[in-house]
Amino acid sequence: MISNIPFWRTVRIAAILVLLLSVFGISPALAARDRQAPTKPTNLRVTAVSSYNVSLAWNPSTDNSGSFSYKVVISDGATYTLPQTQTTFNYFVAPIGTYSIYVYAVDGSGNKSTKSNTVSATPPPDTTAPTPPVVSLAGVNPTEISLSWSASTDDGPYLFYQVFVNGSPSVDARQQRFAVVHGLTPETTYQITVKARDLYGAGAPNVSAPSNVLTVTTSAVSAVDTEPPSAPGDLNGYDIDGAGEINLFWTQSFDNQTPQASLAY
Repeated sequence: MISNIPFWRTVRIAAILVLLLSVFGISPALAARDRQAPTKPTNLRVTAVSSYNVSLAWNPSTDNSGSFSYKVVISDGATYTLPQTQTTFNYFVAPIGTYSIYVYAVDGSGNKSTKSNTVSATPPPDTTAPTPPVVSLAGVNPTEISLSWSASTDDGPYLFYQVFVNGSPSVDARQQRFAVVHGLTPETTYQITVKARDLYGAGAPNVSAPSNVLTVTTSAVSAVDTEPPSAPGDLNGYDIDGAGEINLFWTQSFDNQTPQASLAY
């Protein structure tokens, strides 16, 4: 019985064990660390799905350490880490395919549970068109019209805008909400509209109805120009680490006589 071994001999045996563990590169703390994995999450399920969101829920894991986290793995390559108190998850998706998802638990010692069941979700096509923007005049000169417009709303996250002149496509403003129409004729009337489009339609982007019609007459060319350009707006920038450079960006000015291409900053 171990109880009959003298104390000095017990101490000697313990010292020998520590020496052997050190010789083989194993620390006593590592030898005694937690090697038990959490139980696997169960009943992973899709609780809701829309064109741009998948909602998930699962039954919780348990672990002898009492502390672990969840890993949610998506077939598009994304992995998310969640606290053990969270057993639901909302994930942004695009309506262009099927997503497969599983969950596992991992404790502080790196022990991983087995994977949960795998679920699949196919977001329905986006069939909702954006709302039309409201366009307004920002400035006019003999050959240009400067415009701005309100933001459209949509069920998706990305919106793009197209300016139309007399019903024909003109400036593709992308995600900006301002534009300058170039190459116009002095003292000529134009009808301007703007449409919004989203990114993921059912086969093609959904396009809004046209904005309000903005009727604008370009001004005459003047030999006397006494009005300065408008102030540049929204100045911002960033420095390039280690390059000794600063990149600056701003909204272009507009002038009542001088075209954009001839303005200097």
